[in-house]
Amino acid sequence: MYLSNLAMMVRRRWILAIVGLGLTAGLAVAGYFVAKPTYQATASILLLPPATTVPAEGNPFLQLGGLDLTVDLLGKALSDQAVTQQIEELSPTAEAEVGADPSSSGPILRIQVQDKSEEAAIEVRDVLVDMAPARLADLQSTVGVDGGNRVTSSVLVVDAVAEPVGRDPLVGAVIGGFIGLGLSLILLAVVDNVLLRREARRAGRRPVDADGSDPDGDEGGSQSADESSAEAPPSAAVAEQS
Repeated sequence: MYLSNLAMMVRRRWILAIVGLGLTAGLAVAGYFVAKPTYQATASILLLPPATTVPAEGNPFLQLGGLDLTVDLLGKALSDQAVTQQIEELSPTAEAEVGADPSSSGPILRIQVQDKSEEAAIEVRDVLVDMAPARLADLQSTVGVDGGNRVTSSVLVVDAVAEPVGRDPLVGAVIGGFIGLGLSLILLAVVDNVLLRREARRAGRRPVDADGSDPDGDEGGSQSADESSAEAPPSAAVAEQS
């Protein structure tokens, strides 16, 4: 379809073209909200060895070995049914992942929360960070570890803002707009072609497509040529009569 034919078609069916523009705009807006990203807030908590295992003037960061199992246990404790229910009450759309930090070989617990809004992701993340020391203490109390023999925790890193992850809403809007534009052009071409054929039949002439071409091709022309050749006497017969 040439641009000139498209312009003529839009002029003929301008009401349908306006409807198509509305459809395109609607799909673009829908694509923007469907592709809305989620927000992720992360925190890292470092587990420290018991004070009794560190020399008087020693460095606790040099005694971090052997705490990996404690990190795993704390991650399980912060993912149990009670905590999950509390998170759902706080934000039903939040998804929390608590476990050992895969990017580190040390005893670091990573808390990662994703939600539909930045504020909700940060709020749920902060709740889990606040729960970590108490859960760590409860784990050790159940096995009778008290006083200076307890493993403690220290917040290592906390994201100040939640980062958007996943889909880009602008890309979704562009894709929705292209889909709407394509559907509008197809609908416009089909309706225009049908109406042109109907108008041609009412006027008693051969129907034509929107671009002015004969939808039946050259069949009519070849049929007329065959009829005229059949009606004309062969040249050989004329020669014998003479």
